[in-house]
Amino acid sequence: HNNDGMDEMIIDDFGAHSAAETAPLSTMASAMMFGTITFASAALAARMFLTGNLSALEVAKNPRSSPLDVRSFSSVYTLLYHFTIFGFILLYAYICEYHPPFPHSNKSYDRDEFFFLTGLLIFASAYTISKNDKKTPVKEKLSSAEMNGNGVVAEAKEANEVLNRDQTEEWKGWMQYM
Repeated sequence: HNNDGMDEMIIDDFGAHSAAETAPLSTMASAMMFGTITFASAALAARMFLTGNLSALEVAKNPRSSPLDVRSFSSVYTLLYHFTIFGFILLYAYICEYHPPFPHSNKSYDRDEFFFLTGLLIFASAYTISKNDKKTPVKEKLSSAEMNGNGVVAEAKEANEVLNRDQTEEWKGWMQYM
């Protein structure tokens, strides 16, 4: 079956169109829901701008979250604001999936290239291994809650943290590679 890049044609009461032109029900439902949320957020932002009360907008842009209070205008606006951002992320994913800027290419797998790059990555990562700093200075007159049993308190250093930034960045790189 060779379709030469053409989608199957669907004929209905509105004429003939390709399957790519018909959006699934879940896509339409998401568009309606996030479109309504985006409209409500824009309307409330315009209201705040026109009245000169921008406090809710400042609260919404704050990266620290707080519990939702449905009686608080700024709390509800924060929820709508973040749902709007999530809707734009989903819109971006939809556009990238169904309307790519470049045509999709065929996937190819080369076992030798895969093992060579994996070995090269392991070899290169051997040079970035760092040990935790075992030197822990002794602090004077600390409470028992601050001591770790020996009377020694480890200083807060990035390499001593569990799941430190370097470790999580490395894991992220491995996951992207694989």
